[in-house]
Amino acid sequence: MKDIRLLVASLLIACFVWVMHTFALDYSATIPCTIRVETNLRGYAPQSVANETLLLRGKGSGFYLLKARGSGRRPMELTLSVDAHHFRPVEGEEDHFVLPVADIREKLNELLGDRFDIDFIETEQLSFAFIPQSYAKVPVEAALDLSFRPQYMQVGQVQLKPDSVLVYGPVKDLQRLTEVRTRTIAQVQLDKSLQGYVEIEPVAGLRIDTEQVWYDIEVDRYVENTMTLPVKATGVPAGYTLMVLPSQVEVTFRAPFRPRGGRIVAEDLSLEVDYRDFAGAGSTRVIPQLVTARDVYTWRLRPELVECILMETR
Repeated sequence: MKDIRLLVASLLIACFVWVMHTFALDYSATIPCTIRVETNLRGYAPQSVANETLLLRGKGSGFYLLKARGSGRRPMELTLSVDAHHFRPVEGEEDHFVLPVADIREKLNELLGDRFDIDFIETEQLSFAFIPQSYAKVPVEAALDLSFRPQYMQVGQVQLKPDSVLVYGPVKDLQRLTEVRTRTIAQVQLDKSLQGYVEIEPVAGLRIDTEQVWYDIEVDRYVENTMTLPVKATGVPAGYTLMVLPSQVEVTFRAPFRPRGGRIVAEDLSLEVDYRDFAGAGSTRVIPQLVTARDVYTWRLRPELVECILMETR
């Protein structure tokens, strides 16, 4: 009896080893696949499933083929991320697109990896029906929490690429949406420009076609100076004089720190009131404009407003 049990155990071990060895070998086979795509077609839902079954002919281990072609199971589902430019609209069929299989062969190879080597794809193209969605194009605003080293400042606005995105969802929600914001870009003691990628804050109930944007924040060293300049009236029609009070205004400005570039002097700057600004202001008080050919980052006036009196000359 003991010998019989030992014989049975030996046979079971031998069968197990044989099965493992057999299924570890590579075999040629055709695998049916259902293809689900994730894409960014403007005006449509981001996902769709192919109407056709994709047939992949190639080689894989017995274990993988058993898993992929298990008895009674549906075709294996593969999900691919495919850019919108690969899809071609079907003439005469609204919301229907075709995708050449040659365009996704490399993605299929990457997805299957070493588990299955594709020799031939028996399907030339796949067709998809996408569900239309309402969408709106809105600007992206950067959320900033920045501090700078002494005599350093942000120059200009944050540059974002892309600077606007498509947002999909119910019309009533889209109508209330004026912008989307990035996650907070936080940095302390900045003394040089800052670049990188930042994610966009999700909006509940809506889908944004871009998950992150590239940002570029220019930072430069500056010098600050204060001067008192006369205010000139320009563009005044013939036969009139525009009197400005006070006739001189204090201007404080920040300019790039350039040790060898020469300091900005009073002759480089001019404060002007354009007659058209005065005529369109609806008031006798206007803000003079700083005119200069030199680089000036920011400026402020004291006082900010001047009184203008239009007089007719004879």
